[in-house]
Amino acid sequence: LAVTEKRATFKAWTVLLAISAFSLSLLGTFLVRSGVLTSVHAFASDPARGVFILIFLCVVVGGSLVLYGWRAAQIKGTVGFNFFSRETALLLNNIFLVVLAASILLGTLYPLLLDALGLGKISVGPPYFTTIFVPLTVPLAMLIGIGSWLRWRQDEPRRVWHSLRGLLVIAIVVATLWTSLGLAEFLVSAWVSLVLALWVMLSTLSSVWQRYRASANAVPNSFNGMSLAHFGVGVFIVGITLTSIYSLEKDVRLAPGETYTLGDYNFQFVGAVPVSGPNYTAQQGRVIVTRDGHEVATLVPQKRVYRVQQNPMTEAAIDAGFLRDLFVALGEPRGDAGAWSLRLYYKPFIRWIWTGTVLMALGGLWAATDRRYRLGRKATVVTQRPVVESAL
Repeated sequence: LAVTEKRATFKAWTVLLAISAFSLSLLGTFLVRSGVLTSVHAFASDPARGVFILIFLCVVVGGSLVLYGWRAAQIKGTVGFNFFSRETALLLNNIFLVVLAASILLGTLYPLLLDALGLGKISVGPPYFTTIFVPLTVPLAMLIGIGSWLRWRQDEPRRVWHSLRGLLVIAIVVATLWTSLGLAEFLVSAWVSLVLALWVMLSTLSSVWQRYRASANAVPNSFNGMSLAHFGVGVFIVGITLTSIYSLEKDVRLAPGETYTLGDYNFQFVGAVPVSGPNYTAQQGRVIVTRDGHEVATLVPQKRVYRVQQNPMTEAAIDAGFLRDLFVALGEPRGDAGAWSLRLYYKPFIRWIWTGTVLMALGGLWAATDRRYRLGRKATVVTQRPVVESAL
């Protein structure tokens, strides 16, 4: 009964988080598709479609919350737990994640509310999100690294510290070497973030190793999915940290044959020629990228004009890699010598952001396939049936 009540409490919290997540996705769709918010996705904005999405949002969110409120009173939990336990770690992680989501929502909607009320116009940019995210992400990452090692209901800090102190030392050493030798310059912010990311990944891998070594039976999918998602969080932290800190971009004017150096890469502009597509005409540039005298890629950005709308659109050329991405976007012609304006980008580890997100999603799906979640209700019914029959 205690286990059932504990699972029921967490299930209720999970359902509320799922409702909130889907509601926020619908809200984001409404904001960009209706034209209320200026976005790169607003090319498909349509006020009529926005009204439909708003009605759909009200029906789905309102109906879900009504059903949840109607059934919430039936869920009761009486199981207690100490402060140092896995339940506490889960609770604090959920609180941190909800606060982060609420901060993003506030930063998105606050300028719109001020504008709607006639109180002026403001812009919320990176400084706001950096100020909010950093203080919350540090304890979140620490808890993720510790959470998989904690026991339910009650645990001893000395036992956990004895198991994880070696991993923390390894994370510090590897992060120091990585930041000093593998990056453009040593920055404390990058070092701290790498320590946290490596801490999450190493503690997750060590937890998996210990679980498989000690378990005589098959390890449940819930544990495997949790571990994969936690490892994805570490990969995500690496990607978003190194991309935001070490990215480079530059607007330059280059004539055919001229070269510009960005980071360790040389971008040589060959020239631009007119080309035709199935439904557009374009000016297509050609840029040869080299590093240490060796050709890395040949990029062909385009400036397109579609016949149906006659509005120019920029098609950036991308050379993707596991450790970095290179972007080149073609601007406007500059002068009679064939010169063009170009925007050059160097984005290190940007693929790690998407890789971490995919790992988190796959981990959630893997955990959802745990057979115990499908057999829990069936097992309860089978257990109670003999009691009912004996009473009759």
